[in-house]
Amino acid sequence: MGESPIQKIAKVISNNNEVMEDIDICVNDTYTYFKNNIADYDERGITPEDVKEGEIGEDEIKWLGMIDILQKYGYVCEIDTSSFLEDFIDTIQDFNGTKNNNLPISADWFDEDAEIYEWCEVLDENWASEGYCIADIEFDGDDFVLFPCPLEQLEELNRYASEAGYSVKHAKDA
Repeated sequence: MGESPIQKIAKVISNNNEVMEDIDICVNDTYTYFKNNIADYDERGITPEDVKEGEIGEDEIKWLGMIDILQKYGYVCEIDTSSFLEDFIDTIQDFNGTKNNNLPISADWFDEDAEIYEWCEVLDENWASEGYCIADIEFDGDDFVLFPCPLEQLEELNRYASEAGYSVKHAKDA
């Protein structure tokens, strides 16, 4: 049995880092992972009853678990579409991917009154020369799940995500 799309995505985003132990538990022993991380799911409004009654399936538990694990380790971040520019910039600067790849970011690049989509487009324009973009992991929420993504890996990540019924794409297009 090969790796699941979730394991492949996590491996690419984290550069096969410390997240993989948690990801493997989430994928291979999903209900134990769910029980051990019930507070994370509860924050999303997902209860054990939802799982028992089949309203939330195992695939969704895995997908949300992947997002939570990657966020816990600083590789992705959920950000509200109505966030302030200062919060957006702080979030982007805190990513492991931003720091590890010395990706620049400057408040001067952005229009404070613009939408988050436009801020993502500005990042793409400024990071293109570095070979990066800001990507979004789709899930059934109103927030973005953002992370710095090597342009050469975006298509591969989206292919893995589509195998799981989701997408990974440029955040400006989300």
